[in-house]
Amino acid sequence: MGVDGLMSDQLFIEQNSELVTDILLQVQEETIEQLYKLKGQRKADEFAIFLQDLNIKEIIRAKASNAVNIYDASHGVMLQTIQGFAAVSEQTLGALKNYSTGSLLNTLDNMAQIIKKEVVNGIIAGSPVQTVLEAVRGQGSLSRRQLQTLIDTAMNEYSRSVTKVMIDSMPKETKYVYIGALDGKTRPECLDMMSRGELTKAEIEGTFGSDVFTRGGGYNCRHKWEISVQDKFGHDQKGAKKLYDALPKKDLN
Repeated sequence: MGVDGLMSDQLFIEQNSELVTDILLQVQEETIEQLYKLKGQRKADEFAIFLQDLNIKEIIRAKASNAVNIYDASHGVMLQTIQGFAAVSEQTLGALKNYSTGSLLNTLDNMAQIIKKEVVNGIIAGSPVQTVLEAVRGQGSLSRRQLQTLIDTAMNEYSRSVTKVMIDSMPKETKYVYIGALDGKTRPECLDMMSRGELTKAEIEGTFGSDVFTRGGGYNCRHKWEISVQDKFGHDQKGAKKLYDALPKKDLN
């Protein structure tokens, strides 16, 4: 199955998301430190008023521009790893890329709002920078784990969306298989889809719904439906069925 059964673009996605996440975490820390320095001799209430009119979104986007550029450029690399079996227009690819990059920009804007709120709270409470940083990352969506999950998921959904556009233009009788990692982290629903072997688009939708083409098994999913060809990389129907059949019934609910 090659490289632990990962689909061809998965290692790139994971490595790239780690890089982008590292940059965003550094942006969090630098922004909080610099906002604290801006306080200067102002009283806490005066600083709260000052910070109210400061455009933190612009500051965050400027500091994170390298991360955004890396993320945006990654779509072109992913296109080279996606198996092409039907034509997709440049306009469509551009729109899908913009939607994907937009999800990262939304994360940055959310980060800005949370940082502003927590810095004000920290200044008023007399808390050190580290306490504010921990409060920001404690928001869930801004922790290392959740940031990387959001980036992984967005990049994988872009890859699946490109493939889904190709699927939509193929003959109805075309068969597809579910490919990706087969290991201890593979979800029961992904084991189920992989264990079904070759299915048409109609059979997939009738059994699992249409969302699985773009969402796979959900957040952090490393799988996708792909056109069926001989010796399909990352598809182990028998192995998946064996693991799926061995799951306790409670895991299948």
